[in-house]
Amino acid sequence: MPPASQFTKREFRDAVGQFLTGVTVVTINGVHGLHGVTVNSFTSLSLDPPMVLVCLDASARSALLVANAGKFAVNILARSQAEVGRWFASKDRPNGSASFAHVPYRFGVTGAPLLEGAVAYLDCTLVRSVLAGDHVIFIGEVLDLAVNEYADRPLAFHSGRMYSVS
Repeated sequence: MPPASQFTKREFRDAVGQFLTGVTVVTINGVHGLHGVTVNSFTSLSLDPPMVLVCLDASARSALLVANAGKFAVNILARSQAEVGRWFASKDRPNGSASFAHVPYRFGVTGAPLLEGAVAYLDCTLVRSVLAGDHVIFIGEVLDLAVNEYADRPLAFHSGRMYSVS
């Protein structure tokens, strides 16, 4: 058995929070309707085949919805979309399609919502999920993607706050 950690969960979050990330909204269109959640634990995984991964809290409704849908889109937010990032991070937002009422979107090839104004999207089919600690790693093969050449610069996340990148 490994030795007990000598730091708290808060100290761990503060340390990994020093890593500057982007801000994404993972979207699905499943049997329970549309769903979106703000995620900053996202990365590319493979070029051949093209794959990405996102990590979601295993106890969150979002993890169950992604697993059941079997497909998802990753929307990389522009700096002008900080409010969208906060909205999909909020526990107070409504469930289902109502959460998209004021967020412009269109449907991708998987049926997942693609957020208008995002700097890029990756529309994926779920190929594997792995339980790791208190999170689930969802691995998706990218079926379609686009970079929005007219979008603003990407939105960044550092130490629990969203920032504009100049």
